[in-house]
Amino acid sequence: DGSLHQGDELEILPSGLRGRVRGLQTHKHKEEMAVPGSRTAVNISGVDVDQVLRGNVIAHPGDYQPTRRMDVHFRLLPDVSQVLEHNTQVKLFLGAAEVQARLRLLGSEQLAPGEQGWLQLELEQPIIAVRGDRYILRRPSPGETLGGGMVVDPHPKGRNKRFATEVIARLVALAQGDPADVLLQALFSLGTAPLNEVIERSHLDDQVARNAVTTLLEAGTLILLENSASPALAPNSLVTSLGVWNALAARAVQEVTTYHRNFPLRRGLPREELKSRLKLPPGSIGARLFLAAMRKLSGEGLLEEAGPLVHLPGFTIRFNPQQQRQVDTLLSRFAAAPYAPPSIKECQAEVGEELFAALVEQGD
Repeated sequence: DGSLHQGDELEILPSGLRGRVRGLQTHKHKEEMAVPGSRTAVNISGVDVDQVLRGNVIAHPGDYQPTRRMDVHFRLLPDVSQVLEHNTQVKLFLGAAEVQARLRLLGSEQLAPGEQGWLQLELEQPIIAVRGDRYILRRPSPGETLGGGMVVDPHPKGRNKRFATEVIARLVALAQGDPADVLLQALFSLGTAPLNEVIERSHLDDQVARNAVTTLLEAGTLILLENSASPALAPNSLVTSLGVWNALAARAVQEVTTYHRNFPLRRGLPREELKSRLKLPPGSIGARLFLAAMRKLSGEGLLEEAGPLVHLPGFTIRFNPQQQRQVDTLLSRFAAAPYAPPSIKECQAEVGEELFAALVEQGD
């Protein structure tokens, strides 16, 4: 895909070597541009020919990332000699690359000849793959072609649980779904992330992905946490799924509710303590998520902020009859001797530290 022009900077993957296009030829005729489908010779300056290996990919810097793990759909040929079992050692052929791999069967213990299924391939060497690439698997010894299929996710987040229904559902959506389904599954795998990272993970064409973003926003299944005016103009905007947002909002409200129940004489839960209790992702994403979440929760009327404190809407400190009598007694001492008021220690002895703190916090 893409195109090459004379003078373009190149990256040889997966090694990461850099060079520049010095010349292009198609069947010994000079070309100014190379396009998909043309058999092209590329003269690259800055890279020795013996540094480029079979199976390497020439790309513009940053276009692709090497991978050593892939989720794939697979069909076992009907005439193979035996069933395919979990943890089988295989040879993977993808493009011009040939690498050793170990397969993890997902959703089943084995595949019989002619059956289809889902695999996660663990590769011994990194390769370049994109969603939709076709591949072949062979058994190395005794040599036998097993079958092939399509790459569904070239950059899975980690090792899949073999029999988790949500894993299979994600793979089905990636393999068969429309762009909105594919984008949503990419978002599920990331949880919360900048919009451009979600689009990159989806491996969709940029414009197709942005159309899918609009579809998901209108359906309410994608939540834009930042720069809500126009996602097309804010590729770094933080986004999450409706399920993740609902769970986060419910957890935040529950934490504040529990705090009010445990400490009814305090005006609210400190912001930083709430942030810690929510156990958000580490680093800048967690910090951005908390700021965006607080703005959204306040805007939706679920929580309110008072300086460094967070409280439920309409929450006020209320004294029970016994506490009110203690407060009245203490305040009468101030009224009786305005120029010789009781000390802090005397006030705390009179009503207790919690009640005293509540009176100070309320300005009484």
